[in-house]
Amino acid sequence: MRKLLFIGFSCFLFACSDKPTDLSGNTPIKMNDLVKAFKAAAIPINLTDTSLFQIKDSIEIGRKALSQIVPDSIIERIVSAKNKKATIHPLFKIEKETEYYLIFKIKQPKKEEVGILVFNKENKFIDYKSIIEFNKDKENDNGKSLYINNEPSFLIEEDNYNKDNVLYNEKKAWAFSEGKFKIIFFDNNIKLENKTIINPIDTLPSNNEYSGNYENDAKNFITLRDNGGTGKYQFFLHTEKNEGSCVGELKGILNFKKNTASYAEKGDACHIQFTIQDNNISIKEDGNCGNHRGIKCSFDESFERKKRLKKKK
Repeated sequence: MRKLLFIGFSCFLFACSDKPTDLSGNTPIKMNDLVKAFKAAAIPINLTDTSLFQIKDSIEIGRKALSQIVPDSIIERIVSAKNKKATIHPLFKIEKETEYYLIFKIKQPKKEEVGILVFNKENKFIDYKSIIEFNKDKENDNGKSLYINNEPSFLIEEDNYNKDNVLYNEKKAWAFSEGKFKIIFFDNNIKLENKTIINPIDTLPSNNEYSGNYENDAKNFITLRDNGGTGKYQFFLHTEKNEGSCVGELKGILNFKKNTASYAEKGDACHIQFTIQDNNISIKEDGNCGNHRGIKCSFDESFERKKRLKKKK
């Protein structure tokens, strides 16, 4: 009898200790209480409206609970105090070396939104991003998806209609780098004859040794420009291959050691090696740059330097 009583009492204690934490915000919570509500993500993740709507909302995070963890200005961006119908539900967590991501959904009567909170390993809040939203009214929502890889980067793909009511596909990728979310890729399949190639660094100074324009033609080129007085270089790379069906663009900073440099940015799987020999620059991918170009082509290329125009006296 005593043995049975002991077992029963032990089960009661276990059940009590396993009771879910109150995340309504009516009682004080700790950061670990919030984090426990998010399961570790199985990367890669592909979310569509169908898959998001089918996720069961077993846990709800109150606006008051989040306000104990993140600034009030961020809470207002997530769910306005005037919005009494929105509810917040955990989706999953992504752990990295220096930070972690809590990814959740905001459920409303006519739409569902995916948001991301970023914290460092000391549990200090760093940034917030509303990454995508899905309308429940199919007539007002075109095909849309969110793909998350291991970096992580967040690729949004969406079908839209242009001003001529022609359907086109658009891709935009975000990554968390240097304390904030940045766009690392943007492209669409609007006909190239309707698109103008804008070189964002063309007018910057080009006094350094390797600064200049390297190209094969008007649609395949790389531009190097001085990065202030640092000795580094800003670059802008644009390629169009397979009769324009595969387009790529990349912009960043390079630090040449002798005649070689590499591109790598936190949160971006794309790594590229650059080598300058005589009047040619060779580019070789050393990572997955699919966020910056079409999937059927690469940045592996070689460009010839154009002669510098002599400045008028």
